[in-house]
Amino acid sequence: MRKLTALLLTAALALGLWGCAAGEGDPSPSLSPEPTATQRPQAQPLALAYDPQLSLHPITGQSQVNLDLAGLVYEGLYELDRSFEPQPALAQSASVSEDALAWTITLRSGVAFSDGTPLTAAHVVSSLNAARNSTLYGPRLSAVTSVSEANGVVAIYLSSPNGALPALLDIPIVLEQESGIPLGTGRYRFVQVGDSLSLQANGNYDGAVPYDIIPLQAVTGADERIAAFDSGDVTAVVTDFSSSYALGYSGSYETCDFPTTTLLYVGFKTTAGACASPQVRQAFSKAFDREELVSALLAGHGDASSLPVSPLHQDYDPQAAALLDYDAPGGRELLLSSGYTQGEDGLLYRGSAPLSVTIVVNNDSAPKQAAADFLAQCLGELGVSATVNKLPWEEYLRALSSGQFDLYIGEVRMTGDFDPTALLTGALNYGGYASQTMPGLLAAWRAAGDEARTQAASQLWQVFAQDAPIAALCFKRGSMLIRWGMVTNVQPTQADPYWNMEQWQMAQ
Repeated sequence: MRKLTALLLTAALALGLWGCAAGEGDPSPSLSPEPTATQRPQAQPLALAYDPQLSLHPITGQSQVNLDLAGLVYEGLYELDRSFEPQPALAQSASVSEDALAWTITLRSGVAFSDGTPLTAAHVVSSLNAARNSTLYGPRLSAVTSVSEANGVVAIYLSSPNGALPALLDIPIVLEQESGIPLGTGRYRFVQVGDSLSLQANGNYDGAVPYDIIPLQAVTGADERIAAFDSGDVTAVVTDFSSSYALGYSGSYETCDFPTTTLLYVGFKTTAGACASPQVRQAFSKAFDREELVSALLAGHGDASSLPVSPLHQDYDPQAAALLDYDAPGGRELLLSSGYTQGEDGLLYRGSAPLSVTIVVNNDSAPKQAAADFLAQCLGELGVSATVNKLPWEEYLRALSSGQFDLYIGEVRMTGDFDPTALLTGALNYGGYASQTMPGLLAAWRAAGDEARTQAASQLWQVFAQDAPIAALCFKRGSMLIRWGMVTNVQPTQADPYWNMEQWQMAQ
């Protein structure tokens, strides 16, 4: 695979994706020279970007650069840590009914918004109901039938059981204002003075913060954001190096990666063609060198995964994953045992027909095109003839909807509970996978909690590994870039790049 690594790295460098290397706060090579050994870290203020032309509302807003600020101002009932485990924030405790359809959440006492207004269950109910009707949070709350207040606690009722509901409740709780930005209970509050906007420490927040004031630099596009970071007007930014819109930041900075729920995967047409066979799908999954893909294509900004759940999550089952992990010889043996024979040309045949497949990919994403080419070469090493069909977005969607593919490259941002229902039995099941047992296993896993959930997850992933309805490849990582030597112990998360900010260690 070394030649494939070189090939993909060359392509990626041409795309300008590598502003820095992956790492957990390690100094990273950048497009300009690194600081020399004689340079000393210097205390610098934290200055962030925002888009003044778009809403700063944390529930209804659409601007990602503005949403990245939400964790500094607002808190949810829970927050997801770096392993996607829900940690109580505004929630003090929760209880769930035996059928997992009704949740009762008691709030932490003594919490106030930044203007001193005490937090009540009514504020939580109002915020969650707003989230149910929002583009950003509505899909994850589709099973919520009602949210209400009962004797000072929050009652949430579901149409289907979910033993992991807290993983979906990292939704900002706000106090709406007649005009202006909603207030929060978090570390900072927005303060407008003339044309200048800043974040100022919330005096009602129960905890110390490392900065009293964080100035906000107005930027209205990618070019302005790059320039502001390069000049030092902005000292920290969040980006995704695997995106087609990855920003070419330069200068001396450190990269702090954070795991995400964004899954890159291969979908199989399970209703016809070669991929109608579970053995063939298993073999193809074994052909995919996920670690190489993450290293070469994403420059390490990802977590290889053979299951549609992050390997950092407690529900990941290594034993089930091992049945699908990269094992090219094992994949070849599966194909030979399922009736294919190897010809003198090295290709696999059934009778006189070669084993050939078409991989469909969206052509407006250069990284995904590179992934498709890489996977085609992986299949080629098994003796499979793979053709990559690179289509514009609308044609790509039509090909998926009409089943004009054998395999396709897909990407989806999963919810915090890693529910794969949409991929396996729902709207994203373009491959037509059908199973008598999978719906029941999914339902049992969603409903289970605590120790029962681990057992339910194991049963679910064992059947998934046997059927191989899709081939998970990796979960992408986002990146927070921060000026070199400015601060250490940065631990961003997907929902809050400034998670655990209280533990930051500042340069002296």
